[in-house]
Amino acid sequence: MDCKKVSNTLPFNGINIYNATSYVQDHTLINRGITTLGGSTFPQCVMSNNKFEAQERALMGGIYFVASYLTPILLIPLYNKHFLKNRGVIKSLSGFEKKIIQVSKKYLTPDANLKKGLDEYAKNFDKNTGTSDCQKAFEKIYNRYNNEEKLKKDLLSVHEKVLMTDFITTGAMWSAIPWIATEFTQSRTKRKDFSAGFELKKDNSKSDEEVKKSKLKKLAWNIAFSIIPGILFAKTVTKGLSSKSPNLILKKIVKNPHNFDYASGTNMSKTIYAAIWVLSSFPAKIISSRDANERKDRALRDIGLFTMFFGGDFLINNIAGRLADKIFGTKIMNDKGEKLNFIQKFKLPLKNFRLLEQSKDISPEILKKTKTIGAGLYWFSLLTNTALIGFGLPKVLNKFLRHNIEKEKQNELKNQTPVFKGKISMEKFLFKQSSYRQ
Repeated sequence: MDCKKVSNTLPFNGINIYNATSYVQDHTLINRGITTLGGSTFPQCVMSNNKFEAQERALMGGIYFVASYLTPILLIPLYNKHFLKNRGVIKSLSGFEKKIIQVSKKYLTPDANLKKGLDEYAKNFDKNTGTSDCQKAFEKIYNRYNNEEKLKKDLLSVHEKVLMTDFITTGAMWSAIPWIATEFTQSRTKRKDFSAGFELKKDNSKSDEEVKKSKLKKLAWNIAFSIIPGILFAKTVTKGLSSKSPNLILKKIVKNPHNFDYASGTNMSKTIYAAIWVLSSFPAKIISSRDANERKDRALRDIGLFTMFFGGDFLINNIAGRLADKIFGTKIMNDKGEKLNFIQKFKLPLKNFRLLEQSKDISPEILKKTKTIGAGLYWFSLLTNTALIGFGLPKVLNKFLRHNIEKEKQNELKNQTPVFKGKISMEKFLFKQSSYRQ
């Protein structure tokens, strides 16, 4: 059997809407990619204040898309194999041993049964390939260690290094994007201020020397935010997964280990994605801003994007999914048959489409209906959220920018008023002098 054959992690056979929906739901970067292109790039280029801002946003969106997909496709598999081999978990880069990195982190916690996790993953993988190769590979590793706790420790170490390296490289790439875009605009226009305000105000009065010194200082801070958070985050996750500490943060990690898994061993979870965004990417955008107007725009734009990306889809899916379950008798919401209050109902997530067919409480008829309506609602929510991000958010921000620039102009006029008053005072003085002479 070809060892390169990839397992089908989806419950749906063939290429269809259910397969695609399940894959997008499981893979955060795919979901984010659709939202980025549909909500942050194309519409926001259309909604730009001038051609320079539009070109800048198109460049940032394009680089972001390429960089985000370069990591899971090319870099993460290399990280996985390198650190597994380096730690001694696997002896060869060929074969199925390297698949051990895809076993969920929930089996690496102190009370978890790692052997059970290895067997479950291998069984599902071999079911799709029609062999027992993965199970044999995992048994070989387990027997060679002959010590489950030692294997857990080594796997946690590998996961920590992969997470740390991915966090730093992804954070660095995302942090570099605004710098590349602004340098591109500055080289073409010779202007040093926010491109969105080019046709609304004059360029700032900073000298080239001042701008150069400011850039060096900002770059130093950007590098710090690209490296330090990645180290601290990865070590905190490992400590949380491996301990029984009463610390609130560590307890939260050990109770939700799946939040730190990589789908297919290569695609970061929403939790990891959010951490890189908040701890590295967001500070980089604020630090690299060319003036106060851009700093405000980036802050509000990113807060809006973050809120809509992590809350918008969820809220729309929650409301639409609960309505569908009530009206059509589907089983879209992951309510587990419990009686919930108003707040608890709004916290309900959708069921995982990849695991939908494993639900024992759903009849074939209801299952089919749930798949069809559930997939449709998922895409409706995603596209609605994308439209709100793409057109609603920039419309508000453009209005805010024009208000701020108008306010700046008024303040400049006020600062010139004392000169005018001085002239009046001199006229009064001369008038008085002429009166005395008479």
